[in-house]
Amino acid sequence: MSPRCKPYTPFTQKFGHSPSDVESLASYFCRLAASHSVSVASLACTVAEALGSELREGFDWHERNLSGMRETAQTWAGGLSAMTGVGRLDQLTLVAWRDVLAPSGLAAAGGGRWCSDCFDEDRAQDRPPYFRLAWDIGAVKSCAKHGIRLIDVCPDCGRTGVRHRATYVVPGWCTHCGSFLGHHPEASSVTASPADIWVAEQIGQMLAGQGSLEEPPLRARLQETLRELVARLDSGKGALFAARIGVSKGTVHYWVHGETIPTMAACLRIAACSGLSLTRLLLGDLENWVVPREVVQLDLALDSRARCESRRELDWEHIRGQLRWYARQPTPISVAEAARRLEIDARHLYLKANTETRVLGERWKTYLKRRAASTQAKARPYVEAACRALMAEGRALNLREVQARVSPEILGSVERLFDMLQGIRLEIGAI
Repeated sequence: MSPRCKPYTPFTQKFGHSPSDVESLASYFCRLAASHSVSVASLACTVAEALGSELREGFDWHERNLSGMRETAQTWAGGLSAMTGVGRLDQLTLVAWRDVLAPSGLAAAGGGRWCSDCFDEDRAQDRPPYFRLAWDIGAVKSCAKHGIRLIDVCPDCGRTGVRHRATYVVPGWCTHCGSFLGHHPEASSVTASPADIWVAEQIGQMLAGQGSLEEPPLRARLQETLRELVARLDSGKGALFAARIGVSKGTVHYWVHGETIPTMAACLRIAACSGLSLTRLLLGDLENWVVPREVVQLDLALDSRARCESRRELDWEHIRGQLRWYARQPTPISVAEAARRLEIDARHLYLKANTETRVLGERWKTYLKRRAASTQAKARPYVEAACRALMAEGRALNLREVQARVSPEILGSVERLFDMLQGIRLEIGAI
């Protein structure tokens, strides 16, 4: 691929989607790689070269938070804009808010979450599935549009970390088994709580509005706003304001005097208590704001000091029966999926229902092996046809050339693709 990539349009609010639909830069990066039939690792090297830097040995592109607010996000957004000719790719990151939001605890942990209904909607509307920027923010637990919890487990293979942590990524498809990550007929969606939906809506509106900002929000303006809120909500008493939002008095003091800035969790609590939207709070917009007569109480378990859940009594005889029932169903499920349905840690299943859990796990492994063989058999004719066409044209039979001729949906589901290619090369005498 040349240092300059062909233009490729990101999904932002200007396309008329809902506030929660702004694309992340990580998603744009993955879709750009797929459009050029190259790996994300290869594209990362190309971007680094264009930026005049080198990637360290063993570098994994997903180790960097491309959609965050640190220097990395701004540098890669600028580099990709220079290579593609598409401006303002920083709108697919959180860079605009770095002066008013602390980076601590901002990013979601793990290997990436998604809303299965959003992926279904993408396909139904004939657009490529993509990752939403809101999904990568730790405070967002649900999809505001569909009212369901985000998930991080492939409903087909039961693995986590399969959204984008791989060398080849096609957004919307599992990087391990190649299955589509939309709604699975055997899996049930978990309805989100009103508090989770409120949080997702507030952050979605914040992200949707960042494209129209004339200038980034300023810390000094936020400090003035916080001082005004303390004065009008709690008569200037920082201790009362701190108790209201669940932080220490010293924390509020440092915010007001500019030594630190609030976290996303703290800003959401302030917004809920003041009646301001998250966006207006961060912009320091108090025009026409009045002290609310009643403070809406939302159970926002947003920080590490959140209350511990009450101890849950488990009926292990019932759970074992459920596991046996799962093992008798026509379509196997993984232990991880069974644990999700039962709302129990998978480790506890092995500890307290070892026999039933192992039966379920072995059945799932057998199912995966059979499905992998079936997938290989279905994909092989396409790969072989591409190899023969390349050979007839006198072109090299390598992975990149094959990927340019076979759709990502077919290749993405094939395990050990390089071994398949080597076998075909031997069969048709290309070695």
